[in-house]
Amino acid sequence: MNEASVGCTQALDTDACPARAAWVGMQMACGPALRRTFPLGVDGHLPFVPPARNQSTASAARIRLELARARHMLVRLDAAEALVVLQRVERQIALVPGQDVLALFSEVAAMRAASLVLQDDVTAALAAALSALRLHAHSPAAHVARSVCRYVYWHLGDMTQLEAPTSGETGEYPDRLRAATAVFDCSVDAMTELRQLHLNSAQALAEHALNMAQYIGDVSPSIDVLPASIIGQVLFERGRLEEAHALIAPRLPHLRRAGMVEGVLRCYSLLARIAAARGQTGHALALLIEAEELAIKSRWPRLRAASLAQQVAIHLGMGSAAEATGCARRLEAQIAACVPQGGMPSFEMARYLAITQARLALARPSGTFGVQQLQNVYRDCVSRHDYISAVEVALLLVEMQLQQQRQDEAFELLATLMLYAVAAGLLQTFVDCGDSVGELIEKLGRGEMPLPLTDAHSLRAYASLIDARRKRARHLSQPCGGVDANSNAHRGLSAATGLSNRERVIVGLMGQGMTNKQIAMHLRIAPETVKSHAKHLYTKLSVKNRAEAVTVAARLELPRFSEKEAADRVTRAHVGSL
Repeated sequence: MNEASVGCTQALDTDACPARAAWVGMQMACGPALRRTFPLGVDGHLPFVPPARNQSTASAARIRLELARARHMLVRLDAAEALVVLQRVERQIALVPGQDVLALFSEVAAMRAASLVLQDDVTAALAAALSALRLHAHSPAAHVARSVCRYVYWHLGDMTQLEAPTSGETGEYPDRLRAATAVFDCSVDAMTELRQLHLNSAQALAEHALNMAQYIGDVSPSIDVLPASIIGQVLFERGRLEEAHALIAPRLPHLRRAGMVEGVLRCYSLLARIAAARGQTGHALALLIEAEELAIKSRWPRLRAASLAQQVAIHLGMGSAAEATGCARRLEAQIAACVPQGGMPSFEMARYLAITQARLALARPSGTFGVQQLQNVYRDCVSRHDYISAVEVALLLVEMQLQQQRQDEAFELLATLMLYAVAAGLLQTFVDCGDSVGELIEKLGRGEMPLPLTDAHSLRAYASLIDARRKRARHLSQPCGGVDANSNAHRGLSAATGLSNRERVIVGLMGQGMTNKQIAMHLRIAPETVKSHAKHLYTKLSVKNRAEAVTVAARLELPRFSEKEAADRVTRAHVGSL
């Protein structure tokens, strides 16, 4: 090492200690990628390149400009572009001396943490966020780091840590990033309440977040997806499927362009469950396949795992055991590839896998499955205060106990679950349960099962309500179910709007969240034909876009057709025009 190098190293050790400490902190937060970008010297120190005096001010200005760009990318939920910008900033900060270097490194680490959350890498996100707070707890982006910590602790089910780092966001929102952080914080609170089956509180908090999201809706149309998905899930669990669909379906186009995986996962899962409850299994599978493709494109393993697990359930409901097995194998391969990377908590992977294996075992009378594995997942959900997931797992346990002829244990567990359901207002999860559990609920409603005197009346009333909803769902899932009874009224409404049969079918499929390409494939017509019909029905309904068309169609109570009837009507209209 020459004398000049020794002098520079000594200067860094003595006069630039804050810069060196900041650099060490950034190494911890950003890992090998940063070291590859800006290699260390032979003795492990940051190579010191003294900037020219006339460039110092210009460099600081460029850093501030780049940080502003990164903030804008985060508000738009564009994680990839934000990380590219932050990588450039990291190179520039090391060349700018001054007392703000710790705050700059902290700000970069905080925004890197937010970008990693958008990419669903919660482990790396937590490390970066904690590093940002250690470097400078009051940097301009410290609120972002605290919000990331809260979300990750929520994700891990660590309620103690969740309450510790509060964001402290109150009053007005001086910039869009703070507004986005406030929306995010409020959504985390809403998800916490939803997990604990406090549906009223969850909906109130999510509605507040949705109102705050309007502040930045012009820059980030996807910012309201997460709170909207929470409200939609509450509505769904209360059995208000139409309202949940009307809230979520118009936001589907935004999800395909940008969004946070948590909101995207909830929206696709919810729309698929609504479609399955309506008997539209083909549309439900199309949504889940689209979600899987989006997960592969965006590198979101959790979304893919959730999509595959739900595809297994729908295939089994359709009696397609071979397709369900294929999806289960893809899920196992996805989990095997993802767990060693540490990007997704193992407990969530274990839940998807255990639920899938239990469903496959239930579909095969000769199949074997370790009930203990499912019980462990149930206990894990309870320990993390995720009671809404615990109910889903417990209903599978009831079904397995019934299959094993353990009637008393099954009824005792079901009665306990329904006591929670009565208090929380949980409905649709029980409506969607397996047939064997549904039969037990029906017996409970008819008073054929012994119950504690103090809870007998409320449990039987709730069981009767669930049984009635299950029978109604089976009726609506039949072809043409619920359409012919009001045919005269529907014909009058159609005449008033002037919509043709094909236009009525297309606007109905739009209401299910289908794109023009999906509608074209579904009806076996050209995408250009779909666009042409869409323009005509927009004109007839006096609307500007598909969201308004769906809203007006719902208001006019235009009939919904089953998938088979929709295709038959289009075919008849085509033949009649020849």
